[in-house]
Amino acid sequence: MEVYPPKHTWLAFFDKAALIIGSVALVLALVFFIAYNWQNMSHTGKFALVEGALVVTIALYIILCFKQRFQLVRQLLLLIASIITGSLLALFGQVYQTGADTWQLFFNWALLIIPWVLIARLPALWLLWLGLINASLILYIDVAAIVFADYIYQDILQLSILAIFNLLALILWLSTVENKPSSHSSLYKPTLLTTAATKAAISQTALPTKSSLHWSTYVVGLLSTYFITHLAIITIFDDIKTLPLLVTLSLWASWCGFMLWRFYRQRSDLLMLTYLCGSVITVVMFWTGKLLLDDWEAGGFLLLALLLIAMSSAMVVWLRRLARLDKRGQQSELLAQMQSENAK
Repeated sequence: MEVYPPKHTWLAFFDKAALIIGSVALVLALVFFIAYNWQNMSHTGKFALVEGALVVTIALYIILCFKQRFQLVRQLLLLIASIITGSLLALFGQVYQTGADTWQLFFNWALLIIPWVLIARLPALWLLWLGLINASLILYIDVAAIVFADYIYQDILQLSILAIFNLLALILWLSTVENKPSSHSSLYKPTLLTTAATKAAISQTALPTKSSLHWSTYVVGLLSTYFITHLAIITIFDDIKTLPLLVTLSLWASWCGFMLWRFYRQRSDLLMLTYLCGSVITVVMFWTGKLLLDDWEAGGFLLLALLLIAMSSAMVVWLRRLARLDKRGQQSELLAQMQSENAK
C-alpha cells in the first residue's frame, strides 16, 4: 500500500521497547533468583531481598522526581515497583501458606498498585492492571457460589462479564489515551513549488504510516475481540435454551456495531477493522459449520472452504480500499499544508 514507517519512528520504537523489556527482565531476574535459591535462602533473606528491591526502586523514583528528569525512567520505576509488589504478595502467600484463593492474589495486587498506575500514566502499567483485573474475574467466577444446572451457563456468565468489562475498558481507553500526533509537519518541510510540482512530489513520496490510536489501545481491542468472539461461539455445539443464545449473539452484534461505527464511520482505523473482520469470519464459519457438518460429509467441508475463501477475499479487498482512501486523505492534508505555506 506504499506506506512505510520513517527511520526515526523505528529508532524511537526500539529505544522504548528495549528499555521496557530490559526493566521487566530485571525484575523477573529477581523472581527467578529467589525461585532458584528457594531451598538455600531463609525466609528473612527472601523478604529482605524483595522488600529491599522495592525500597530502592521507590527511592530512585523519588530522587528523579525531585530532579525533574528522565520521565520515562520514572514511569518504568513504578512499573518495576508494581511487579515487585505482586512478587512480594506471592512470596508472602507461599511462605506462610495463607490458604487464600488465587483470585485474591491478583485482586489485592491490582488494588495495591492503583496509586502507582494513576501516578505513572504509563500505558504498559495500565495494561498490567487490566490483565490483573481480568485474571481476578476469571478465577473468581470459577470459585464463586453461582450454581447453574449446566456448566455451560457458568461459562456463558464468565465470558459475558469479561466481554462487557473489556468493551468498557476499550471505550475508556479511547476516551482517555491521547492520540499520537501527526508527524507530517516534522517529516515534510513545505517548499515553494508550483501546484503541479507539488502534486507530483506528494504522489511519489512514501508517506509514513499514520496510526490514529496508541499501541496500547490495539492490545485492549484485541482482548475485547477475543472475549466477545469466544462468547459468540461457545454455545454452538451445546444444547442450550434460546434465551441465552440470543443474549450471547446480541452482545456480539452490539460489539460489531460499535466497532463499525467507531472505526469506520467516525474515524477509520485499519487494524481495529481487521479485528472486526476476523471476528465475523470466525463466528460465521463456526455457525455455518454447525449447520453443514452434522454428518461430517466431504461436501460440507468443501462449502466451508469456499465460504472462507470468499469472506477472506472480500474483507481483504475492503480493507485495501480503505487503506487507499486513507492514503489519499493523508496526501490531501499534506497538499493543503504545502499550498498554505506557499501562499504565505
